Amino acid sequence: MTAPVATRSGSRIARARAEAVAPAAAVATAGLGRGNGGPPDLSPLQELSAIGELLAGPRWTTDVARILGHGDGRTVRRWKAGEAPVDPRDLEALREEGRRRAAALLRLVGDPMDRPARPRRTPEETRAAFAELMARTRAGAPTPA
Repeated sequence: MTAPVATRSGSRIARARAEAVAPAAAVATAGLGRGNGGPPDLSPLQELSAIGELLAGPRWTTDVARILGHGDGRTVRRWKAGEAPVDPRDLEALREEGRRRAAALLRLVGDPMDRPARPRRTPEETRAAFAELMARTRAGAPTPA
């Protein structure tokens, strides 16, 4: 019995399969904290997988194919298997669908960034606390941390 010979397409397929099995949460947070706060650096297949899983759950292939207008899931399964590259237009369409759904969710549940800031103290309380701190500083008393 001879060992299987790795072909060029075989290694590409294996690499694509390895990329596609990472959980969406791990992929979505990969590379965060670097650069200027932009999106994480992902391959098109990793991004497609992460967005697909977040939009449609762990069995996302057929749902993503329908969102993109590919009828059955054959095209998406070919992307996942590494048999064909992810079409950039389809990836952009899926990103747009993700943005649309995220905006709809934020409208429904509210965005905490839209709430007005509430001061912890009234302006009078703030002035009084500042005056007390200045008095302590002038008197040489220790200031609270």
